[in-house]
Amino acid sequence: MNTLTESIHISGLVVHCHKEAQPEVVPALAQISGCELHSQTEDGKLVVTLESDSQQSTNAAIEAIGAIAGVINTGLAYHRVEQL
Repeated sequence: MNTLTESIHISGLVVHCHKEAQPEVVPALAQISGCELHSQTEDGKLVVTLESDSQQSTNAAIEAIGAIAGVINTGLAYHRVEQL
């Protein structure tokens, strides 16, 4: 039996921030490992993806996003685990 232990966690999130804080939130997202911004609106709604190697690192990234000054809410919209 072949047991695969390596995996990638792919998550899609909607991040809502104060529109006044958006110019600071966007570059802060880029500093989080595996985080990529895909879309944003003028009123502070952002669509991002996270790629990580474990559920723990996914949770840590989501917590880091939520801790960015100006972020109101981070909502997980999608999560998938792919075996490598």
